[in-house]
Amino acid sequence: MRLAGKRVLVTGAARGIGLAIARRFLEEGAQVVLLDRSGEELQGALTELENEGYSSAAAQVCDLRVPAQLEQSAAGAFAQFGGIDIVVNNAGIAFREAFLDISHEHWNAVFEINVRAVFRLGQLAARQMIAQGGGGTIINMSSKNGISASAELAHYNASKAAVILLTESMAVELAPYRIRVNAVAPGFVDTPLDRRLREESGLPSHSEHTPMKRAATPREVANVFLFLASDDAAYVTGETVRVDGGHLANGSEL
Repeated sequence: MRLAGKRVLVTGAARGIGLAIARRFLEEGAQVVLLDRSGEELQGALTELENEGYSSAAAQVCDLRVPAQLEQSAAGAFAQFGGIDIVVNNAGIAFREAFLDISHEHWNAVFEINVRAVFRLGQLAARQMIAQGGGGTIINMSSKNGISASAELAHYNASKAAVILLTESMAVELAPYRIRVNAVAPGFVDTPLDRRLREESGLPSHSEHTPMKRAATPREVANVFLFLASDDAAYVTGETVRVDGGHLANGSEL
């Protein structure tokens, strides 16, 4: 097992990619704290995992937009299994709307969760890992939209680009403490959030510019997080791994 005994925190873990990451890490022997703001969905996810035989999963309800809650939940998660080895900043939100219609409320909400919470939890986790003295791994969720923008997602695009540079900055400064920091940039993924955004705009499940002609499954994305969290990626830090079925590689296609 690639993560045997590792202590893990995953945000936005009640469904979609976050739940897939939690499940994949549990399969590899990790102890995982699932964090999400929806208590009902979180309990459902925990029950689902327990029914699958995973006894080393725990859950904490937290609204990442509230700094005090984030800090309290982080401390509780670190204490749950006596420390922390891996943190996955997966939680994120998006609103599909024209640039001219974006409100301050929506702009701030996107950056509060997609960027500020990633920074603050990353900072808290790094301090804990340094205190432990054994290093660790932090993996942040970006997006193909943080590399190449698309219409009606200006706030989301900008937030995910910020995550990439934040990841690189963290990687440079935390390397001396044996803390690796990487990001994952998925393309189209079959998740509740992606389905909602695409249904609201009448868009198909994937772009015709995606060479693989389908959306990724959450498990396919979770497998990349697993690689980055494991010792297989021991010399990988400061990277953003695209998981987009070749979408961005096909950028010149008309």
